[in-house]
Amino acid sequence: MGPAHYRNARYAVPVFVWFAGTERATIELDGWFQPGALVLPRSAEPELDAEGRARVSLFAFHVDDLRIAGVPLVRASYAELLWRVAVQVAGRAAWWIAACDLGSRPARVLAERAIHYPVRPARVAVDIDRIRAEAGPRALAISVGRAARERLSPECRPVLTGPRAEWEVPWGDDGLAAQLAPVSVDTDSLGATTLGMSVTWAPVALVRTGRLHRCGSSRLR
Repeated sequence: MGPAHYRNARYAVPVFVWFAGTERATIELDGWFQPGALVLPRSAEPELDAEGRARVSLFAFHVDDLRIAGVPLVRASYAELLWRVAVQVAGRAAWWIAACDLGSRPARVLAERAIHYPVRPARVAVDIDRIRAEAGPRALAISVGRAARERLSPECRPVLTGPRAEWEVPWGDDGLAAQLAPVSVDTDSLGATTLGMSVTWAPVALVRTGRLHRCGSSRLR
């Protein structure tokens, strides 16, 4: 890529960047909601269950020592929530990003400008035993119990973003197996704000530690 940049008052983001780090905790939790109030891209059809509910997969992680390829002096650690809606686009199963909750301002700028995520400023904390997020008056608090020994492979799909699902995010997954862990929802006023309707969360989540975090700036499909 050439030297063109997106410009921000304080930050310049290269047109293409590649991010890599290690996630100290990764939690994937499914939920279901009535999709009528959520504005989806015209090209995306929500995958519905027998009760007509759409599926959301909350991807929560805390990444340490995140690096930008070619910029060795820049490193960051932060927590993030990705609200991924299961959709079909042109007959292909995909995740469409409904919201990205981030607290770190530099991370928000990169996520908005380089990856085209719909970023929402929030206070986010993710550890192996909890997810916490506060965005204005809305909050999400989930407690995670002890994981079982059985190992499972998480679901991998293309990641799409943008109001027309016009951007695809290069997304790497190291294939690290996950473990099932029980969860309890302590409070959730954030789900309805994000998806337009309240969410019925699954009683178990997939958890991983040490997952390699690899993604790049999005590309037009």
